[in-house]
Amino acid sequence: MDDPEADAPESPRGPGPRVFAATLYCEMCDRTTPHRILRMDPVRKSGRRRVQGTARCRVCQWTHRFESREPGRVEVARIVSDGKISVRSRVELPAHLHVQVGSGIPGSDEAFRVLRIDTRDGHRVRSALTEEIATLWAVRDAGAVVPVSIVEGRFTRTVRLVVPRETEFEVGGRSTVEGTPLRIVALRARGRTWRQPGDRFRALEVSRLYGRRTDIPPAGRSDWSSGREIPSSRTSSSSRSERSRSGPGVSRNRIVPRRRRDSGGAAVQRLSPS
Repeated sequence: MDDPEADAPESPRGPGPRVFAATLYCEMCDRTTPHRILRMDPVRKSGRRRVQGTARCRVCQWTHRFESREPGRVEVARIVSDGKISVRSRVELPAHLHVQVGSGIPGSDEAFRVLRIDTRDGHRVRSALTEEIATLWAVRDAGAVVPVSIVEGRFTRTVRLVVPRETEFEVGGRSTVEGTPLRIVALRARGRTWRQPGDRFRALEVSRLYGRRTDIPPAGRSDWSSGREIPSSRTSSSSRSERSRSGPGVSRNRIVPRRRRDSGGAAVQRLSPS
């Protein structure tokens, strides 16, 4: 808002300024508009002088409190989206700073990413100075989310890794995902897969990271299974027919030849029990 002390006439009752009108920001109009000053609060003698009081917008007739801003600071509206919920607030930003879509909000204690900038003249732009900004649309910046494919023996599992947006990954380099040390074997970025050692990209450019596990799990762990199939039952893993422990298979009757007749006839066969 503009400082209401700018062209204020001197009050005959004392050294303080007597202000009747000023150009202030109106939340109902969502822009700076002419205001009528209804009441001025007493100025504190200690500390920095700050003009504050009550004013009424001449456009929408909304009555609200106002307060002058420190030199070098500007006030803008900030709308933070969190899923289906949007939270609106007003923040003070340093003057003459450049803000652009995709960057953070200067002077903010929390990490935000600007999605949209609306100027005081009603235009939507991709960058502007802080004194030109009316509203900043932003989301909380949780960092870059990188899908990771982890190769463990004959199997591959996929997890999601959240890292700062400026983090760099390099083919042949090392990384740790969910406590698992990995060697980066490939990176998916810019529409292709990069496999040469030394290929490097920022986390924002990486659409998938391929890593090979470097440590060997202790014995008894199922992380790296040999893949040997276990029979569904003992019967399926053995012969379907009965057999003794001493014999190779099922007992059968044997045909034993008898002595050839003296007459030279055919040999007489008989069955003998085994």
